[in-house]
Amino acid sequence: MRQTIAATLALLLFGTQAHAQTSVVLSPTEDASLGYHDNFNSASTNYNSTIHYSAYAQPGAQGGINKGRGAMDFDLTGIPAGSTVLGAFLSLSAIGPFGVGDVAAIGHVGQNQSQLRRITSAWADNTVTWNTQPTTTALNDVLLDPSTYATENYLNINVTALVQDMIDDPNNSFGFMLQLVNETTSRGLAFHSSVAPDADKRPVLLVIYGDCSGEGIAEPVGEAHAFTISPNSTSPGATVRLDPDFAPNIPCTLSVIDAIGQTVLIDRVEHWPYELIVPAVAQGLYTVRLTAREGNVLGAAPLLVR
Repeated sequence: MRQTIAATLALLLFGTQAHAQTSVVLSPTEDASLGYHDNFNSASTNYNSTIHYSAYAQPGAQGGINKGRGAMDFDLTGIPAGSTVLGAFLSLSAIGPFGVGDVAAIGHVGQNQSQLRRITSAWADNTVTWNTQPTTTALNDVLLDPSTYATENYLNINVTALVQDMIDDPNNSFGFMLQLVNETTSRGLAFHSSVAPDADKRPVLLVIYGDCSGEGIAEPVGEAHAFTISPNSTSPGATVRLDPDFAPNIPCTLSVIDAIGQTVLIDRVEHWPYELIVPAVAQGLYTVRLTAREGNVLGAAPLLVR
């Protein structure tokens, strides 16, 4: 999942009543690259100032291997204990070339399926190294599909189960570890870190949560379709593209709805793909809904404005 959230989840979130749903948009509190270079004695070097958050393996400059992982943490203490995580989505922007070597000179490359795991021991981004990297668990880990090109963004990665584990077990939860499934040369997945010069490229975690009773969570109704919003994490005034999975050129009404159910924009869509100019709205999570002339919902998807 890179460009859209599954239609059923989008409808679930849309059906959630405002009093039972809260959304927060978080930036990393800590992140660091973990790496070593054979023949350079660098496994005890701290790399917290790097501009990339990556998982890679490439030949070393003087033989052996140069391997990297990424650690990242978000402050979830503002989410009340016992909350039900209705959805959690991590958005990562590809960095492209970030150094020297088979991977670092390109960005995403090779058979680079990777995984996000929950970190289970404490670490600090200004001291952590490859040799002192924290422990992780494979419980509810998230697989990232291989990239299709070198600068592919991975938007709205579904980390709901991982974040629920973090809320339920805060004493053993210290963020995400990004690492390759197969850590042999040459392959890598490379994203911008929290120190990216362009703020829009920095990692973002969106968490939507409610109470344990699930009060106000509606079941999806009617037949609906997925559609892609690209990019679906953007800023007011930017243009996003909508590509539906249903037959093109079905006339419909487009509504942009905020987290408390207020409609902030209504437009008429006659042709596909459709380009939407994001209205001047406050930062937060919005729902884009498509309604047919007959009144049935064709689809719904989230749009993060930041």
